[in-house]
Amino acid sequence: MDSASTTPSIWVRGDDATSVEPALRSDPSVSAHSKVFSSKQGGVYRIGFEAFSDPILRLFADTRLTVVDSYAQGSEWVFHVLAEKRDSLRALIETWEQNGLTHTVERISDCTEASDSSRFGLTEAQHRTLVTAFREGYYEVPRDSDITDVASILGVSHQATSQRLRRGHERLVQNALVQRLTPEFPF
Repeated sequence: MDSASTTPSIWVRGDDATSVEPALRSDPSVSAHSKVFSSKQGGVYRIGFEAFSDPILRLFADTRLTVVDSYAQGSEWVFHVLAEKRDSLRALIETWEQNGLTHTVERISDCTEASDSSRFGLTEAQHRTLVTAFREGYYEVPRDSDITDVASILGVSHQATSQRLRRGHERLVQNALVQRLTPEFPF
């Protein structure tokens, strides 16, 4: 692949893996592609994009934006982007709008304030509750502690502890399993 192009590796998965390569060949923004690994549902491809022919890709190169994670949900794409400056995010949004692309910004996090709790979209209270429950043996079989014990340690009500656990579990499943749907690499 040409050294002047952007060449990310992407995992492609779908119901019809045979449609991937024809779609890549017919896409005018793809300068080259090569299969790195195959599976029944798709595989890993290195995709070459001409960075300066596409305004969105050019923006990533010019503003030093990094796509940390991306995946498709139906006909929509979800991107997790790392930016050195908020102005870079503003420029990305303006470029999307100029090109007629719709977008929704779900969350902006400051990395200097990031903690383990925000990693999966948990609040500080949810994170503290889940970790305390784990450390106290709430998830052991049989349990070493119950929800009342966890609530007492945290100094909150039984109901608040129950809600934090339920909402924390929901966020973990959504952000770690459902949205990411990253298959295990067999190598």
